[in-house]
Amino acid sequence: MSQVQRLLGFLRPYRLRFAIAVVLMAVVGACEAITALLIKPIGDSVLKPGSDSAGISFTLPWSHHVVYLSNLFPGHIHNVWTLVALSIIVVTIVKGVARYTATVSINYIGQSTVRNLRNQLYSKIVQQSMAFFKRNPTGRLISAISNDTDMIQYAVSQVSADFLRNSFTLIALLAVLFHFDWKLALSSFVLVPLVVLPTANIGRSIRRSSRSSQDRMADINNLVQETLTGIGIVKAFVMEHFEVARFKAATHRLLRTNMRWVRAQAATAPLMELLTMVTVAGLLLYERNEILHHAQTMGGFLAFIYALFRMGEPIKRLTGVNNAVQQAVGASEQVFQFLQVRPEVNEKPSAIELPPFQHEIVFDNVDFEYEPGVPLLQGVSLRIRKGEVVALVGSSGAGKTTLASLIPRFYDATRGQILIDGHDIRDVKLRSLRSQVGMVTQGTILFNDTIFNNICYGNGYCRKEEVVEAARAALAHDFIMEKTEGYETVIGERGQRLSGGQRQRLAIARALLKDSPILILDEATSELDTESEALVQKALSNLMAGRTVLVIAHRLSTVRRADRIVVLDRGMISEAGTHEDLVTRGGIYQRLHELQFVDAEV
Repeated sequence: MSQVQRLLGFLRPYRLRFAIAVVLMAVVGACEAITALLIKPIGDSVLKPGSDSAGISFTLPWSHHVVYLSNLFPGHIHNVWTLVALSIIVVTIVKGVARYTATVSINYIGQSTVRNLRNQLYSKIVQQSMAFFKRNPTGRLISAISNDTDMIQYAVSQVSADFLRNSFTLIALLAVLFHFDWKLALSSFVLVPLVVLPTANIGRSIRRSSRSSQDRMADINNLVQETLTGIGIVKAFVMEHFEVARFKAATHRLLRTNMRWVRAQAATAPLMELLTMVTVAGLLLYERNEILHHAQTMGGFLAFIYALFRMGEPIKRLTGVNNAVQQAVGASEQVFQFLQVRPEVNEKPSAIELPPFQHEIVFDNVDFEYEPGVPLLQGVSLRIRKGEVVALVGSSGAGKTTLASLIPRFYDATRGQILIDGHDIRDVKLRSLRSQVGMVTQGTILFNDTIFNNICYGNGYCRKEEVVEAARAALAHDFIMEKTEGYETVIGERGQRLSGGQRQRLAIARALLKDSPILILDEATSELDTESEALVQKALSNLMAGRTVLVIAHRLSTVRRADRIVVLDRGMISEAGTHEDLVTRGGIYQRLHELQFVDAEV
């Protein structure tokens, strides 16, 4: 119920529209009851042999209006048959207009509600720390945003319309039954537990199966995302058949899971139909006896049976509504779990704007761990002065990238603090901090958009002259102009229509346009050929000019000119100094240098 209540909470902005829709659905239910009441005069007067069809022999709340109309138009409305036929047409028109308007309104509310839920979920996910994305596979997140919310949308919009319409119809038809024979109608409620208990058990089974189905769908999304992202490796190792087999196994698991709730749902309709027919058969036998003893008229009997049969449909639909709601509740579990996750990197309510960088960045005895008890950085103390180029080197897994990622607060230090000009970065606003940090990484992230928009990304409105100037400084302008559409060229997903060197130069142009005083270069040239590396290195020189730079590199040739080189070993600083100092010190740096030098000689 807590999840249902949370879903209903999203309806609050649409209370007025929802209230109007409820009233209209009540009108639909009332029209169903009126239609049943119109059956009585047909059986008592129209179909009764020898009856005086010229007289009005039935009474309804609007009978005096019909009489008034018959007096106004005596040549057209002159018998019970005409009056009943006209009433049926009017009631049908009113019911149709009310049903259409209410259905459109409720679907608008449902679609809008789930749009808000999806927006809130996406916003919540995007604002999480990097650690969140390491723990949750991309496929699972995509499944929550798309598949889970789609199922909720169906329940909130279409199913809620069904629920209201059939609920009011059921109530109205029950009123008709009580009107004609309250004892018989009351006795029929003995069968309610026989209906409610099985459907409740089926609903719980459907909810569990629905959650499992969404998990299996998340696995499929994750598998597809991995395969398509790494399609080059798949083809290089001739693993297409293996990936297809993995996909088939995943879809087979989804099929088995889906069939569980399909079987449960399919059992609902025949069960309800059986219970309904048993009830109808018993009531028919009872009413036959009532007619024989003149306790009930033929018209009343026909109206009672019509209302009884008409009740079967809303009861059946309402059990389907319960099943759909259970599916939505199962799907919403993952959605609300993500909505409840608190970002690990929070901005304090009292956070201040970080002033423009002026002096130094200080790591003060910093520890960091992804998992409790498994330290990745231990006791790191480091001072980086303004305008200084500091290189981080060390073996893979030493913590170089993690250390650099602490500056823009992609993660928070477990212990210790990081200060920029004396301000603890946890006490400043994230936007003011990250606006002063530029990044160029090994895995260049570009978007399926134009070159112009990729360079402008994160920089707000950009004038064409600014973009061209940044591209020239990044040595990207010439190859851009070789493209047919120039700066308006769409570069494809992750920039796949460009070479590695071209992608890196666009990333450098983007960082140049941002013009941040602090720059992080994370293996920015490690995947490039010699010619591309030379161009990128020259572009990086333009980017580094006048900035405070933290360089991460495995190739020691790229860090030789750094003002200071810091060597990390198992999360701790083992040595620091210039290239000339470290290469003769006999430590880790000298060993790495000799290994790379030997490799180069070979």
